[in-house]
Amino acid sequence: MKLIRPGPDHEVPRGIVGGAEISQATAGAHNIYMGRFRVPPGARSLPHYHEGCESSLYMLSGSVRIRWARPPSDHLEQELEVTPGDMLYVPPRVTHVVENVSGSEPAEYVVARDSPTEDAVVVPWAEEGA
Repeated sequence: MKLIRPGPDHEVPRGIVGGAEISQATAGAHNIYMGRFRVPPGARSLPHYHEGCESSLYMLSGSVRIRWARPPSDHLEQELEVTPGDMLYVPPRVTHVVENVSGSEPAEYVVARDSPTEDAVVVPWAEEGA
């Protein structure tokens, strides 16, 4: 067993803020990843997808808008809003952007994946023509 306590926030490659996580790097996990994330007021992630894993999100506070693309497209033509208590399932390779809908309050959520690593691939062209 390994206890992971809240730690300092850190930037993650796709442009939002990470906190404590259970992963291969922090706990020696082999098949699971879980992390707490924060999207600052008015901020949004880079367009990205998770290559080889399914993801689930549990919204703790605030609200986020998810803009996403139906594969095989990378154009972000779909949209939904996630509010506290909501859970969201994200299949592998679904390009998406996470946006905080508030200009004054952060949004926080927990993500779990069936991969021991972050596994994010940034897709900079996803918003062209969106």
